[in-house]
Amino acid sequence: MINKRDIPKKCTFLLSHWKKNLNLTNYERTKFASTLNQLDFQIKKLEKKELQISVYGRVGVGKSSLLNALIEKQIFPTDILNGNTKATKSYTWDKRFKSLNKVKLTDSPGIDEVNNSNKEEINFNYVLDTDLILFVIDSDINRIELDSIEELLKHNKPILIVLNRCDQWNMKETKLILSSIHRKLSFCKQKIKIALVSSSPREAKIKPDGTVRSKEITPKVDILKNELKDIIDENGELLLCINSLRIADQFYKLLKESRLLRKKEEAQSLIGKYATLKASGVAINPFLMIDLFTGLAFDSALVIQLSKLYGLKVGGPSARQLVKKLSFQNSLLGGAQIGIQITLNILKQILFLAAPITGGLSLAPTAPIAIAQAALAIHATKLIGRQAAYKFLNGTNKKDGRPRLMLNYLLKKNSDLRIMLGDFKFLTSSSAKNKNYLLP
Repeated sequence: MINKRDIPKKCTFLLSHWKKNLNLTNYERTKFASTLNQLDFQIKKLEKKELQISVYGRVGVGKSSLLNALIEKQIFPTDILNGNTKATKSYTWDKRFKSLNKVKLTDSPGIDEVNNSNKEEINFNYVLDTDLILFVIDSDINRIELDSIEELLKHNKPILIVLNRCDQWNMKETKLILSSIHRKLSFCKQKIKIALVSSSPREAKIKPDGTVRSKEITPKVDILKNELKDIIDENGELLLCINSLRIADQFYKLLKESRLLRKKEEAQSLIGKYATLKASGVAINPFLMIDLFTGLAFDSALVIQLSKLYGLKVGGPSARQLVKKLSFQNSLLGGAQIGIQITLNILKQILFLAAPITGGLSLAPTAPIAIAQAALAIHATKLIGRQAAYKFLNGTNKKDGRPRLMLNYLLKKNSDLRIMLGDFKFLTSSSAKNKNYLLP
């Protein structure tokens, strides 16, 4: 059991050690320079214990006024006109938190303001670098906001939804809005937390001349402020760990996809070579058990050679375990192939035993049987090679899947983080879709 206080140190050590053992080529370092720099930057944030929180949402929902209310200073510009924030701006919160040296608050342009797709992508990527997102809305959630929230959750970003301008509704209206929001977010198995605030409330005031004017009153953000303090004090370092592991896991997926694609032809050639060797051995040998052991040895060797080709090394025992797992999972390899192999071997042995009685005539049918066994062995080897590549691409083990395993561990042990991330397992289960073109 890892002590919660030791997790950040463990995470930093794990990531540094994991990264050194990737054996990146110069081509890979150049191709993934941006992601590697992003990862290095996040690891330094983790080492320095510097947390970043960003507000995100549509134009005019009160993102800037919310930050001003939290820090009790007019740092972020606001205006009666919507879309006052044109670029990201950060401020170091002058508030003390447990186990963290610095907390930065970042304002960002509205998600429906930027028409230029390139600027929109830059803005989104910047928000992805943050460790916690305050997603601000000011009414029932709409399609643009839903799409943005789902996209952020797919990137495993911790989110706290903030419903602003709650001074506009009575208790019954507020309950109806919250019920509608939770219903629209039903794709998450766990309810995402929603904080109620009013960052710049106003009240009507009658002047001596009888005219009515609105007057700004004290912001109502204390509940959110206290909740944020609790989250940061309790899980600030873990949020830094999650973002570091998220970037590492994302990079590792890109790296594996790149290697599988670049080595696809070599992998096909390697699989063809082992399929030929296995087919020759099965066709010549008349004994079932030797066939099965020989086939397992060839398949294990193939898995090891494929792992070396992709730079995702596994040892002999791990390769044999993977072959057994693949054979069990695949109905052809786990059931039909063995059944057919047993039937063909028994028939071949009967024909061999009958050879002295028939004067050798019974040996004639063994040739088609041997050909059938060889064809089956080739097909099975190709399936093993393809499924092994699939496992390298999407599987996790103690050596090569450490970022994902550590991420799963943190979320499993902390229900609050799982809620802020929506439903992690649900949203990452489709990561393997449309990747068949990478397989040999």
